[in-house]
Amino acid sequence: MKLAIYLLLFANLAWYGWTQWIAPSQDPAATTSAATGKNLLLAHEAAPTPAGGATDLPRDNCLSLGPFIDLTDAARASTLLRESELEPRQRAGEGEVWRGYWVTLGGIPDRAAASDVIARLRRAGVQDAYAMPADGSDVTISLGLFSERQRALRRLDDAKAIGLDPRIVDRERMGRVYWIDVDVVPPRELPDAARLQGEGGRILRLEVKPCSEAGA
Repeated sequence: MKLAIYLLLFANLAWYGWTQWIAPSQDPAATTSAATGKNLLLAHEAAPTPAGGATDLPRDNCLSLGPFIDLTDAARASTLLRESELEPRQRAGEGEVWRGYWVTLGGIPDRAAASDVIARLRRAGVQDAYAMPADGSDVTISLGLFSERQRALRRLDDAKAIGLDPRIVDRERMGRVYWIDVDVVPPRELPDAARLQGEGGRILRLEVKPCSEAGA
C-alpha cells in the first residue's frame, strides 16, 4: 500500500516538473504579442510623434514655413528651428496677408437702406458697423474684423438676433511677408507647430510646403 502511494506521489512530481521546466519553451509575453499581431514597446522605445503632423519631404528635403507677417515672429521661429538643430534661411517677399475674420452683410440695395440697417445694428449694440465704399448700389456693410473666430461668431449672432443674415469671410490684403526655408533631413523634424504661435496670442496661419512651390 505504501509503495503504491509513493509511486503515485512520484508520478505527480514528475508531471509537475515536466509542465513547469521542460514543456514551456515559449515566453508567455511573446505569445501574447504574436496573438495580437503587435510588438509591445516601452514608452522610451517608441518613435516620437511628428510635431505638427506628418509632412511629406520633397526630394531635396527643403521645406518653406510661412508666411510670417511680423519679422519678430519669423525671427522667433528661426530660433526654435535652430534649437531643433536645423539651419533656417529667412527671405522676404510680397504675398497675401491674412488680417482676420470679417463679419460682413452684403446685398443692401442702396446707401439709404444701408443707413437704416446700420442704425438698427447700433441700437443692438454693434457700434462699429459701417458701409463699405461703393457706387451706390448693392452696398456691403462691415460688422467688424476679428482675430479670433469666437468673437466673430458672437458678432454674427448679434446681427442674426435682429433679423439680419451676415456671413464670416477671411479678410486678406497684399503685403510684405517672410518665409523660412529649411532643409529637414531625417531624423530631424520640424518642431511642434504650437511653439511657433505668435507672441501675445497672435494667430499665425502658417503653411509648410516644398521650397520649389513657395518660390524659394
